[in-house]
Amino acid sequence: MKIFKITVILFLITTTASIAQYDNNWAVGLKVGEPLGINIRKYFAYGEKAFDLNVGSYGFLFGSNRTYRGDQLYNQAGITVQGLFQYHRSLGRNERIHYYYGYGAHLNNRKKFLKASTGLRDNKENLFSFGPAVNAGIEYKIPQNDLGVFLDAGGYLELAPSLFFVAPMANIGLRLHLIK
Repeated sequence: MKIFKITVILFLITTTASIAQYDNNWAVGLKVGEPLGINIRKYFAYGEKAFDLNVGSYGFLFGSNRTYRGDQLYNQAGITVQGLFQYHRSLGRNERIHYYYGYGAHLNNRKKFLKASTGLRDNKENLFSFGPAVNAGIEYKIPQNDLGVFLDAGGYLELAPSLFFVAPMANIGLRLHLIK
């Protein structure tokens, strides 16, 4: 009976330690594309769910000169912050390749320019925008390493100040998986 109790206690300790270890799983990465910046990820539920925080600058991949609301444009890269709740699944039996998809919110701060009839860009003003965002991607975890290479794409729908302005996003990057 004593051996049974010790076995149960050891089982509970190792199970709890492994669960806690995975719940504290973090990843930090560099995204190149739209946006260009850093990615911080926190995994939950044994790696099946995660929260992604992306902070960076846009205008690198799709260009910083875009038409906005018909008669306006902006031609400088801005700062963007994106928070996404994601679902993760393995691709087949291969645990090294997984795909993910998710949704969240997107915030931008940029300079807006009004088109002048002279062709000059003037009337600079800061413009803050927000709206929902979606993305999906695939990641390959490099064997015997904590690094992963990923490719993802998605977009955001601006709700204010320009209702239904849509912007695409696509990235390639490198992510370091950390377990604390």
